[in-house]
Amino acid sequence: MNLQLQLFVRILIIAVICIIGSTWYVLYQTNQQALSEAEATANRIEHQIRQQLLQMFLRYDFSQSFPDIGLWQKIESVPGSCTQFLSRTESRQRSLCNATQTSNKNYPLWFGHFYTRFFNPGVEVTRSVSFNAIKYGTILVTLNVDIETARAWHNLQAALGVLIVTILALCCLVFITINRMLKPAKDIVGGLEKMRAGDLAVRLPDFDIAEWKRTSHAINALVSTQQNILAENKQLSIKIMNTQEEEHRYISRELHDEFGQCLAGINAVTTSVSQTAKSSCPELVEEIHSIRHITAHMMSALRDLLTRLRPAELDELGLETSLKQLIKSWNQRNSGKTRYNMSLTGNINELPETLAVHIYRIVQECLTNIAKHASAENADVNLDIQDDTLVSLVIKDDGMADLSAFSTSNGLGLLGIHERVAALGGDLSLDTQTNGGLVVTIILPMNQKTEATL
Repeated sequence: MNLQLQLFVRILIIAVICIIGSTWYVLYQTNQQALSEAEATANRIEHQIRQQLLQMFLRYDFSQSFPDIGLWQKIESVPGSCTQFLSRTESRQRSLCNATQTSNKNYPLWFGHFYTRFFNPGVEVTRSVSFNAIKYGTILVTLNVDIETARAWHNLQAALGVLIVTILALCCLVFITINRMLKPAKDIVGGLEKMRAGDLAVRLPDFDIAEWKRTSHAINALVSTQQNILAENKQLSIKIMNTQEEEHRYISRELHDEFGQCLAGINAVTTSVSQTAKSSCPELVEEIHSIRHITAHMMSALRDLLTRLRPAELDELGLETSLKQLIKSWNQRNSGKTRYNMSLTGNINELPETLAVHIYRIVQECLTNIAKHASAENADVNLDIQDDTLVSLVIKDDGMADLSAFSTSNGLGLLGIHERVAALGGDLSLDTQTNGGLVVTIILPMNQKTEATL
């Protein structure tokens, strides 16, 4: 449940509580008002009876009617109420009811039961009439249940009508206000979604509300810090990769100059010894041939190792020749099981040296994965220089698309390729073809800043 709906539900609950409280208050006040009016009527009648008794004793005139009901009619009483005078000896009884229709029940039946249960609308008010220490009787004022209930219902309708309209207007106002106040939350969430997708250039605007403004400033500061960290990490990744390539080149040169020369020397000495052994010690010829075979195997293994570490063609002849040689070696190695093709567009050899090395490594890893896992008949490498600003590298095959091969291979793997591409400021995407093959698309900028030249 979102915040807006939660606030609306809480406001609605508070409104219901207010309506219940207001209902109880209106009914209670109506009941107390009727009781107060009945008591006031009883007090006035008591006062009139006392005045009548006083006049009778002062004038010694006991011929007039006692109590005089005519005087009661001049008193404004509660509508529908009945006033009775009960003498002490019950020899004198008088009663007067307010001439108001009482048969019409202008209220729902359920309300009548509710009001009667909790507020006792038919209450009786009594007053004892005494004069000169002599009790003459009791005044009894009885309220009409139907009229009091109808009045309570009328008062409740009037109060609830105003209250409900007020609450509805308040709810609408609060809803509109909350909607406007929470609008920045949608903008913040939208900005965070873009940031999560990798667009760290997005910045949240300044909001009018202070809390949202502080939130946007904090998020913008966090994103700026994250941008700086990512930029530093990218430069560090490039530096690490360049250092690694430099180390590979150094090891390759050392192996070629030292180990390669030693193997070449062993091979030359073996040839010389073989010629001597043929004439002086023929039984050593077979062992010498074994040594030459082992030496040839070591030379082949060394060439493969040097190619993996740092192909000589890459430094001597450039990226284009190195890629062609790489494709040729894969075609020779697979003996026709997989046909490797390459298409080069643009001035490939004009690429920066660091970028050329990374492209070669990516192609090398992708072709290795195709050979190991794809079981493809054809593999295509397309390298295109677009307007001297972007490098497009597309490697596809018609074999079995297996993304796990990239993540589990012993080389760069998908993670390594992705990190290399990200460090170079490029984009990598994977897709499958209708024939089941995998398509690796890489876009690299040519003007990406890199560390030291390899």
